[in-house]
Amino acid sequence: MLEKNLFMREEKNWVNLYKSTNRIEAYQILSLLESHGIKTIPIDKIDSSYNNFGYFEVLVSEKNYIKADSIITEFKKSG
Repeated sequence: MLEKNLFMREEKNWVNLYKSTNRIEAYQILSLLESHGIKTIPIDKIDSSYNNFGYFEVLVSEKNYIKADSIITEFKKSG
């Protein structure tokens, strides 16, 4: 946990890159970005009781936003 806190302090400006109600799709995006060396923060706001309320967010640092957005755009075109 300490390592994650240091990591979050390192990158101060986190922005929401991706939002989905589909956890599987969101984890695909997380894996894709991390395979390109982009650090991410997953935020699961999906209700744990019913799984049909809320959404899943993927945050990236502001400096990586444009690169990450283009990676997601290419991924969606291919697929």
